[in-house]
Amino acid sequence: MSEMCWEINQNCMAKKEGAEKQPCPAYEQKISCWELDWQPLIQKASQEQREMMGKWMQENCPKCPAYVGHEEQISSKIGLIT
Repeated sequence: MSEMCWEINQNCMAKKEGAEKQPCPAYEQKISCWELDWQPLIQKASQEQREMMGKWMQENCPKCPAYVGHEEQISSKIGLIT
């Protein structure tokens, strides 16, 4: 089994604070962020939520230790939202 994003990122907010405080669909499903099908989530989100998610991902994902080694997959997920 491959290493999960929250295992790679020791500062994962969802892992530290719990899914109730820092909801993360990948953490909740116990898969890595680059494996998650973001399309259904994006379709359900309002325009404001999509913009907020996109901005957060653009600012934070490249800084995440999980980004190294998964840059192409994560960048394509960010591209779906932005």
